[in-house]
Amino acid sequence: MRATPKTYTDEFRSDAVALCLRGDRSLKQVAADIGVNHWTLRDWYNREEMTKSSKKKRPSTVASPPPNETAEEKVKRLEREMARLQKENDQLRMDREILKKAAAFFAKESE
Repeated sequence: MRATPKTYTDEFRSDAVALCLRGDRSLKQVAADIGVNHWTLRDWYNREEMTKSSKKKRPSTVASPPPNETAEEKVKRLEREMARLQKENDQLRMDREILKKAAAFFAKESE
């Protein structure tokens, strides 16, 4: 007997694609983490990419400090590093929220 296909909310799909767009994990890894078939996630990803006119770039990393760095240069470098870390922290919080939603979704499915 054929199983009924699972249905996912649009919010869940867009959150899953957002994880793929971050670029720090492969599509298969993201699919395994959220419990979705990687072909399904690839389809969601491709559909969203077709609707966008431009792709997001990966966040750049801050280079090591130069040997003769002035105080002003050091402050600017540290501010850039802080901004990068805050962005990374926001992304990790988003990941956590997505995983919470996925866990709740699958807990509801198993009942």
